[in-house]
Amino acid sequence: MHGRLKTRPPDAARRRQREEKLRLYRSAMATLLEKRARGELDAEVLALTGTVLAANPDVGTCWNLRRCALPPATADWVPAELAFVGACLGVNPKSYGAWHHRGWVLRHAPAPRPAPAERALCDRLLAADPRNFHAWEHRRALAAEEDPEAELAFAGALLSRDFSNFSAWHHRGRLLAPARAPGSPAGGAGALPPPRLREELELVQNAVFTDPNDQSAWVYLRCILSRASPPPRILCLYVNREDATLAVTFSRPVVVGAARSGLTVTMDGSTLEGAWRSGEGRPRPSHTWLCDLPFPDLAPPPARPRLHFRVTWEPDPAHREVTLLPDENEAWWQEPIVARELFWPEVGVAEASVLEAQVEMCRELLELEPRSRGCLLTLVLLLSALDPLAHEEETRRCLRGLQEADPLRSGFVSDVASRAEAAVGVLRREAGPDGAVWLRLPRKGLTSLPLLEHMVLVTHLDLAGNSLGGLPPALGGLRRLQVLDVSHNKVTTLQGLPPLPRLEELRLDGNPISHALALAPLATCPRLAHLRLAETPLAATPEAAAHLAQLLPHVDVALV
Repeated sequence: MHGRLKTRPPDAARRRQREEKLRLYRSAMATLLEKRARGELDAEVLALTGTVLAANPDVGTCWNLRRCALPPATADWVPAELAFVGACLGVNPKSYGAWHHRGWVLRHAPAPRPAPAERALCDRLLAADPRNFHAWEHRRALAAEEDPEAELAFAGALLSRDFSNFSAWHHRGRLLAPARAPGSPAGGAGALPPPRLREELELVQNAVFTDPNDQSAWVYLRCILSRASPPPRILCLYVNREDATLAVTFSRPVVVGAARSGLTVTMDGSTLEGAWRSGEGRPRPSHTWLCDLPFPDLAPPPARPRLHFRVTWEPDPAHREVTLLPDENEAWWQEPIVARELFWPEVGVAEASVLEAQVEMCRELLELEPRSRGCLLTLVLLLSALDPLAHEEETRRCLRGLQEADPLRSGFVSDVASRAEAAVGVLRREAGPDGAVWLRLPRKGLTSLPLLEHMVLVTHLDLAGNSLGGLPPALGGLRRLQVLDVSHNKVTTLQGLPPLPRLEELRLDGNPISHALALAPLATCPRLAHLRLAETPLAATPEAAAHLAQLLPHVDVALV
């Protein structure tokens, strides 16, 4: 039990009690196992299991035997069995076996048990321990068939007494989960109707101003603002004539395969039957999926056909199209990037006025409690969701404050900061006249590399001077990437890096790479011509040049 002192009898008495319990338990279990072996599931089994479970409700074998020994459900024994389970829950209110058995009895009862009696049990157990998640789940199951407003009032009453009751916040959020505004997209619980949202925000505001450092209300606030999770959709199509490959990039990792595809492609009206493979080079949910075209078209431009591709993703009724002209080696279609959807896409559909009101609340509260972790994190999310560029400096200040206020979660905060910086970088990418796309993220303190699904058309990626410990497999979705600068990071190996078909230059200077085999995946990059490894432990070894010449014979490797 949380925060409740247990009183223990004297050592000698406690030892005698334990020995007697052990003797009875061993005797009862030996008899039960013998009777089970003989197939004797009778009244004695019920009595023996009752003796064992009354002392220790966590013996799953006894619950299983008891269910086998009970006669077909009748009104005669159901009340007694529920009373017995209730007594066991008095011994251990969080016994998985007891709660499972209670649910079994209720499901097999000839008549439904009155809900008030079950709610009374939950109320009694929650009064003893407000965080008894079994009781909360049982109460939620009862509320599913009744008016949820009464349960919302119950949760509100508990919160009015203790805003730190996270279980009550969670219960409230689960009760609101079925709500869905008309026309809201699938894939999430659905945005709350405006009147209900105002009520919930007012409740949260009362909670956070009462105790700004308690995390429960802040977590609930972020949950109710991010209920409209958008479903996966196609962000980009990229076709390359030389590689004979079509790449489809999604907004979220998806699985595309023979068993569950949903992704169809037609070329000039004919459906392509080829298998899909992940851009990450491994069979798992991925942002980018690749399809090999029937044949590589290497004829001179005048003789090349015009190719038209149409891609349909089954959950999305819309279709995407891209046309490869005879004088082109590559073509693409990309959905316009919306700043508000980059950092916190689940909240991107919320009304801006609602988010701005929460921003002002957070700013006001930070004047009183500048080290409130929940407030700092929530403000970062809100600012980045509203406009990452306009609030760039304020976001960085909040993240620095969050690092100082919550040093134990510095890794999490660093990843949040990495996403914020990546969002700004994506919005500030530069396009050249020759089709090149530059994305510059040097010295941003990156510990991870998110939002790669929005960088698929980048040709020059600058990640120098960060804190990246490796290159993610999702980098394989950048099919146009030609120059990659990862110098002065913390990369020790490139294991897991998928093929990058257009990569020509890679800079790894100043990384702690000490073995040539750590660079073995680069052998799958057919166009790689220049590799820089100055200021690495590998460059200092006498045999480095020979090993690299054998591993990457066609690459110009600079060790100084």
